[in-house]
Amino acid sequence: MRSHSDAHEEVAREWQQFAVGQERAARAGALAAKYEVQATQPPESMQPFRRRMAELHRRIEERHLASARLHRLHALRLQRWHIEDRVTTRPVFMASVAQHLDMDSAAVTLVGPTGDDLLVAASDTTARAAQDLEQRIGQGPARDVLDGQDFVTAAGAELFTRWPQYGPALTELGVRSVIAVPLRSSHLLGSLCVFTSRAALRTDLAPAAENVADALATTVLLSYGTDDDGAPRGTLFDDADYLAVVHQAVGMVAVRCECDLDAALALLRARAFSDGTAVSEVARRVLEDGYELC
Repeated sequence: MRSHSDAHEEVAREWQQFAVGQERAARAGALAAKYEVQATQPPESMQPFRRRMAELHRRIEERHLASARLHRLHALRLQRWHIEDRVTTRPVFMASVAQHLDMDSAAVTLVGPTGDDLLVAASDTTARAAQDLEQRIGQGPARDVLDGQDFVTAAGAELFTRWPQYGPALTELGVRSVIAVPLRSSHLLGSLCVFTSRAALRTDLAPAAENVADALATTVLLSYGTDDDGAPRGTLFDDADYLAVVHQAVGMVAVRCECDLDAALALLRARAFSDGTAVSEVARRVLEDGYELC
């Protein structure tokens, strides 16, 4: 539980990040404008370069504006909670991501260099349950993005045809539409999934989601650095589910059952599916209670 001073510092930090994003966006916008003016000026040989630079700095401007908006939304939500309603759960950063995109829920999954899930940060219980389903079933929008797809969208009946197991379970959570996009920097960092109870999606949502994913990957994730143990630091991660317990359990199951790591993960998922619980909960039982899967 955060103290009064902690909450005050957190709000101040979010407003500071908002200001930083605004300043960086302004600088990028000014550079873009300069190159746009020069793009039609001689020498002709330099014009393609100037156009590319103008486009690059416009993208950077959009990235920083999106980051600033997210920090502003989160700061406002924290202020309202701190001043008016300390009884309810503290607002989480991913709720601001969902609000910014006019969606009901949002979740980020980060992966390691080998593609293993490291953590999940979710806006609410729906997003968290949706990510638990993917862990348990082994299919869904985040899986598709992490397997290399640049953009995933499904609405209504498409949920059932695209993901025969995941889709029906997702609709039981009240979700009717989903979009997923990758988080990329110099390499694939993870995925952003957003969910809504609406059966149709706005046509402008795809580029908006990609813009937010770009902001998350290249600015928000880098804002606060890491702790001494290497865990990322900042409001995005305060309520994240770290999945190290799953990886530890996979190794233990592989030894006990004399199988490879993929088979061990499949055993964890199968037991979670049959028990109707999260993979992380089965992993905890394996590590702490000696739960046997073979």
